[in-house]
Amino acid sequence: MLRPRTKDELIELSQEGFKTIRGMIDQLPAKERIKTYHTKERDKNLRDILFHLHAWHRLLLKWFQIDAEGGHPVLPELGYSWDHLDELNHEFWLEAQQHPFMDALELFEHSHHLCMEFIRTLSEESIITPHAFTFSKSPVMGLLDGCMADHYHWAIEQIKLHHPINGE
Repeated sequence: MLRPRTKDELIELSQEGFKTIRGMIDQLPAKERIKTYHTKERDKNLRDILFHLHAWHRLLLKWFQIDAEGGHPVLPELGYSWDHLDELNHEFWLEAQQHPFMDALELFEHSHHLCMEFIRTLSEESIITPHAFTFSKSPVMGLLDGCMADHYHWAIEQIKLHHPINGE
């Protein structure tokens, strides 16, 4: 998986990932889209995967909004540390259970577009410069990629695993 080094690469890889996910879903019959996976993994269906992506989009936008308002966002989320992502992701999974597949798909699409609009407003310098935002000592490229293109790569692999498409 390529790691973006520039804003344009981040946008391109994120868009490619989004289009790949949508294309894979579009190829699936309706029954396959709501199929439950027989797995010990957290995510048991497409809804869970899509809602997971949406939840991380939400967090990403929240971090930058709090920063823009002069606040200091807690990353990844209040009450959680990076060492306890399993617990946070489980909370997202519980929330996903309240949504049907189509809601999760619409939420994912909407939050993807919001994130892409936001990324386009950022300067190249602010993305690759350490300390450009109060909540990160490192360049925010890693956070942006982790919530967008790299996360989409994970989702694509999950979808391929449970929904072989075109003989894959």
